[in-house]
Amino acid sequence: MKTRPTLRDKKRYVAFELVSDQIITRQELIKEILNSIYSLFGDIGCSEINPWLMTFDGKYGIIRCAREKTTETRAALACMNNLRGVRMSILVLGISGTIKGATEKFIQNTLIKELEPEKKE
Repeated sequence: MKTRPTLRDKKRYVAFELVSDQIITRQELIKEILNSIYSLFGDIGCSEINPWLMTFDGKYGIIRCAREKTTETRAALACMNNLRGVRMSILVLGISGTIKGATEKFIQNTLIKELEPEKKE
């Protein structure tokens, strides 16, 4: 039996870019995100945020979180700076209500800007 849309938890999707010197796998990133959230907000905070890594291709990704907890999610991502002794940082590109919107608005636009040559005036 399906849950009615009015009774479902509202979610937001945080598009991000991972900046690192070395390759970081999906599993390592998941562990680091959860450790960061646990260290900042504890068990109850993590269960309220309900984070989940939806997509990750090695550089860009999308994290799902609760609608009311987007600022806490951004704070946890900002606190991540080291993984296995490798310096890294996560830049939040934007927040959207759908995966499609997060991909089209933030990730694809960023890729297009990187591919375009700089225009000199």
